[in-house]
Amino acid sequence: MDWRGFEPRASSMPRRRSSADLPAPVVNFTKILNYSAPIRHYKFIASDTNTSMGNFVSEFVIMTKPRVWVFLLITGIAGEVFSLSILRSLDIGGFFYVTIYIALGLMGSESISNYFDLSIDKKMKRTMNRALPSGRMSPKVALYGGLILVAITLIMAIFISVLSFAFMATGIFDYTIIYSMLTKKRTSWNIILGAYSGGAPLLAGFYAFTSSYNVVAILMFLTIFIWTPLHIWSLTIRYRDDYATAAVPMLPVNRTTRESMRILFPIALLAMMITILTGLEFGYYFSFYVGLVIFLVYLMLGVSLLISYFRALTDPDKRIMKLFVSTNIFIGIFFAFIAVFSILIPFIGVVR
Repeated sequence: MDWRGFEPRASSMPRRRSSADLPAPVVNFTKILNYSAPIRHYKFIASDTNTSMGNFVSEFVIMTKPRVWVFLLITGIAGEVFSLSILRSLDIGGFFYVTIYIALGLMGSESISNYFDLSIDKKMKRTMNRALPSGRMSPKVALYGGLILVAITLIMAIFISVLSFAFMATGIFDYTIIYSMLTKKRTSWNIILGAYSGGAPLLAGFYAFTSSYNVVAILMFLTIFIWTPLHIWSLTIRYRDDYATAAVPMLPVNRTTRESMRILFPIALLAMMITILTGLEFGYYFSFYVGLVIFLVYLMLGVSLLISYFRALTDPDKRIMKLFVSTNIFIGIFFAFIAVFSILIPFIGVVR
């Protein structure tokens, strides 16, 4: 039989499909994994519909004023290190655990404070470009995000120490409710009523590991308490018109520059005295010569702060910001030395 020209008839059975017959995938996994994709249609998160997740996180962190809370975190770390050192304990896990919840508590407090300060920040030139007043972030994010961070902080703290929990809770309450919500817009003494919150992280860090009364810890707390109005009011003198425009009755807004500077004198003097007492008491944890060095360091630190005040007094309009910067340097060195010298206590310290 001649098979040439023969074409087989198509089979009536369906042909088995291969992978080549499958349609091309329609899911773009690149977009799924792209965490920088714009956040759209969520006004709750940000007013700018083109805000990326990376920018959102960055804006949120900046909104919490890291330049403020990092200083307070240093005080908490100093309290932790001092507490662990006098106990001769090497609890590294506990140290990082406490540091984390102190940091989260500070960030949460600042976030909530931003929510309460929104009406003020919109009117002040110094603050109107921040995330909330400029509209780059929703006020609800500041409030709810801050509440979440505070809740995490308190839950973490209660598992470590009731005292640490109490100091964190009362510090957060003092800053967000007493200071930001109730008194900042109503009285010139608002910063005095809110000064406790500045020392709370230190006490929370120290009492995370002990429940014993300690003179040095109390003196460190008093240093922050007295330092706070000196620090804030010196800044207020510089931006008096800004605060006046926003109707924030800070003491320098209601007083002349000269009157304000006179009020700052006993505060600067008291800060110097407490600094010297702290150095004296802290030096007792070491031998005589090491303790003498520590005392001299804190003597010079306290005297330098008072000198900065007198320099600003001669020409407040030109030198008040130098006093403000000096207060930042003072508090940084004060607690950095506490932390560094505390590390040495188990090695060269004496038993008290």
